[in-house]
Amino acid sequence: MRIAILHNPRPAEIPEGMPEDSFEEYDSAETIEAISAALEAMGVETEPVVADIDMPRVLRNGGFHSVFNIAEGAGRRSREALPAAVCELLGLPYTGSDVLTLAVTLDKMATRRLVSPEVPVARGVLVEVGGGSPEDLAGLRYPVVVKPNDEGSSKGIRRESLCVNAAAAEARCRWLHQQYGCPALVEEFLSGPEVTVAVRGNGAAAEVLGMMEIAPAEESHEPFLYSLEFKRDWRRRVVYRVPPCLAPETLAAIRSHALTAYRLLGCRDIARLDFRMDDSGQPRLLECNPLPGLNPQSSDLVILSRGLVPYAELVQGILRDAMQRQAVALSASSVVRCSDPEGR
Repeated sequence: MRIAILHNPRPAEIPEGMPEDSFEEYDSAETIEAISAALEAMGVETEPVVADIDMPRVLRNGGFHSVFNIAEGAGRRSREALPAAVCELLGLPYTGSDVLTLAVTLDKMATRRLVSPEVPVARGVLVEVGGGSPEDLAGLRYPVVVKPNDEGSSKGIRRESLCVNAAAAEARCRWLHQQYGCPALVEEFLSGPEVTVAVRGNGAAAEVLGMMEIAPAEESHEPFLYSLEFKRDWRRRVVYRVPPCLAPETLAAIRSHALTAYRLLGCRDIARLDFRMDDSGQPRLLECNPLPGLNPQSSDLVILSRGLVPYAELVQGILRDAMQRQAVALSASSVVRCSDPEGR
């Protein structure tokens, strides 16, 4: 079996004029090598394929049976969906969520609209490029977090993203518009603990792999925001608690909300969902990442699962779940075709 590892490599240098975190989501050689080693331990042949303009030709001519997809794509709002769309165009099965889910989940406001009210979210408003109403911002409770609406890996989320009043929020929105060219999501800051949840599997078999609380390594009077500064310096500045140090009823609520959001968003095989508790201890969904990072050292999903499942089994499980899902879909398709020999 021959499998393409579809990815976007992190460039050595950032092109002039682009934000320095533009390729924060892209993968290192270390990640690709680790995934390849895990899959080859199953007896399959792997080849890294870059999700660039040559991708359709390489996939079409590469003799691949399947694709292990971790590609973030290029562009903006729907970029994560484009590599998956090429796979579908070529008839190549691939791991992870489909085109619609990948497009929706990169857009945080679209995600919020799809899961709410079944899954609680923080109050927030979308500020479009060149638009935005001061009245909308004035109606929020401060402080707020101002973030790019359709980016991931904490791109654009820095210390300055935590704004204490409407004037600061407006200024941050303008900065994000200028730097990233995308709408800004302004959400009321949730003061409680942050918890990330790994969900794997499909349909009724989907299950929570594990949950992890993310907290600052040092006590501080400052509100904790899991910003890019913290993520890049995680060994020194962050404490990861597996399982979270929360009441059993709170963990049960998070687990239930994670599975509900996974289902409502149409996630497949694997996803990581981020929650934060509000002042009353109610968990609220921040975002869903159906392409969670798989760096063997630093990715949240890997850190979360380290004491639960070895890295190789985590990666292999994604492929196995995808293959089982694809086999079920193929079987169902055959039943439908055979039931009507005249093709009606």
